[in-house]
Amino acid sequence: MAAETRAPASRAEISLSFAPVVKAAAPAVVNIYARKIVERSASPFADDPFFRRFFSGVMPKSRQMENSLGSGVIVASDGLVVSNFHVVGGASEIRVVLADKREFDAEVMLADERSDLAVLRLTGASDLPAIPLRDSDAAEVGDLVLAIGNPFGVGQTVTSGIVSALARTGG
Repeated sequence: MAAETRAPASRAEISLSFAPVVKAAAPAVVNIYARKIVERSASPFADDPFFRRFFSGVMPKSRQMENSLGSGVIVASDGLVVSNFHVVGGASEIRVVLADKREFDAEVMLADERSDLAVLRLTGASDLPAIPLRDSDAAEVGDLVLAIGNPFGVGQTVTSGIVSALARTGG
């Protein structure tokens, strides 16, 4: 007998397999390609405290293009995407690729380095698959959670976990 391809209708059905949940959510998971120009010292001695003391400000710098790759999730069908600050922070160019291979340019709407969150707007997007945000106050310790992504461009990955704590702040 083949497995059904529908989202689970009850918590009991979730215990059988996450596959229907992943199939329903995966179209809203995106790959994010970001580029930014960074200045780096051209000297191998620039990071050495001894040499920096004597040559601070006179060591040549070079500008290089740095690429980053990450994942995000579409949370509104008109192209609102949640991702990480470390993926898009300081980027001069952002390209988002959907699971169906459509591509969009994106701009950062909100970014917070401390929480490592970023909100992007896809240019010219409409009628996209989206995962609605849930009220975070409804989350409870012990809830099951899934993370779907594409780390390092290796292909889609899925992992599961359990909410272990709520309302913690960084130290």
